[in-house]
Amino acid sequence: MSSAAAKAGSIGRGPRGLPLIGVAASFRGDPLGYFVDLMHRYGDVVWFRVGRAPVVMLNHPRAIRHVLQDNHRNYHKSAFYRPLKPLLGRGIFLSEDATWLEQRRRARPSFAGPRFEFMAARIVDATTDMLARWRAEGAGATIRILPEMMRLTLDSAARAFFATELTDQHTPVFDALTVMLRQAERRVWATLPVPDKLAMYARPSYRRAVADLDRFVWALIEDRRRDPLGEDDLLTRLVHAYEPVDEHDQTILRDEVVSIVTAGHETTACALAWALCLLSRHPDAAARLRREVDEVLGGRAPTLADLERLDYTRMVFEEAMRLYPPVWTLSRVALEDDEIDGVRIPAGTTTMLCPYAVHRHPAFWTAPETFDPERFAPGADRDRPRHAYFPFGGGPRVCLGNRFAMMEGQVMLAMLAQAVDVTLEPGQSLEPEPMITLRPRESTLMRLHWREPTDATHSASPFAAGV
Repeated sequence: MSSAAAKAGSIGRGPRGLPLIGVAASFRGDPLGYFVDLMHRYGDVVWFRVGRAPVVMLNHPRAIRHVLQDNHRNYHKSAFYRPLKPLLGRGIFLSEDATWLEQRRRARPSFAGPRFEFMAARIVDATTDMLARWRAEGAGATIRILPEMMRLTLDSAARAFFATELTDQHTPVFDALTVMLRQAERRVWATLPVPDKLAMYARPSYRRAVADLDRFVWALIEDRRRDPLGEDDLLTRLVHAYEPVDEHDQTILRDEVVSIVTAGHETTACALAWALCLLSRHPDAAARLRREVDEVLGGRAPTLADLERLDYTRMVFEEAMRLYPPVWTLSRVALEDDEIDGVRIPAGTTTMLCPYAVHRHPAFWTAPETFDPERFAPGADRDRPRHAYFPFGGGPRVCLGNRFAMMEGQVMLAMLAQAVDVTLEPGQSLEPEPMITLRPRESTLMRLHWREPTDATHSASPFAAGV
């Protein structure tokens, strides 16, 4: 680290922190509230240290655009992503430069427009199966909403990307990711770095989680090797790209599949769980959502062509991601000295971009803590800077699956609204768990109330019947 970077924490406004550990101890109890408070207290540029690392928190959309888009080549994933290495390895999420570009080029056809009709149908299949399973649990059943949404989106991703239907693998994958993401979050904000091998050795539960996830991924890979499909299937494409030449290639194949599995279901599941929790707290919005899907779909399953008419469904999903962005903070390290809006950014400085805070910036959002899907009505963003809202990142490294996630969210919310009202159990609080992703607490309970057919639905429909 350059000497200029070592002094970066003292050249601008921000909390002083403590010797050696910086502000690390200050946000342990409530990191979300802490970073929002920093934005309100210090403005659009906030300097602080985590351990010895200088960090500048950038809260203005113009600065965010500069880091993610205008000068993106100067900014790589920061050291704060290092704890994700045991999970994601050298997959597309953590790779850089030519390696990242090649990985993205290889995966892009599987996320292209011509595939979307096929993927929408697979999303419908996964959601139909979930509704049938819920119905079998009986009237008034309660569910833990986060594991249920994780199961749904894992099913959907497996069918859409890997042409695979899962059976009983959901719980081990959910449990493994929970252990690994919680451990990664602890290490991100640790005052002293802990080597990967030591972190695994010190926590048997972590070693078991890695082994469980690897077992799931290698089973997918071996099944596809025995039964290869066409080039439109992402798993087949990846297996062909990393034919078993040496151990290095096999490790990267594992990392690529884990990255797709994790990113392909974790973030959408979080957004869906938050959307359902928020709708439960706002019955007027839930009623409007039901009216829209009844009028547009008339009880049948949605298709890709229906999505442009499911405006309010999209608006609810986007507002849920504004209040509770699944990836709630991003960070990039400056490779060379830079300047953003007159602020000097020395080489080696970590730039922190926090969607959770920026999505509450009072200059860009009226009553920012209020759930209001109308913020995303057609044309409502006309005067709002683009990077005031960035749940999928931005620039060349914008999430490759952002269009898939939006389609998935609309289809699943529409199908749920057709068939069932999902309400928070009395006494449940909307308490976020800020790991690498922003989940509602795993214990959050919701109750299922099956809808009766309405004039807008067809009694013969599986959704109207609650199947």
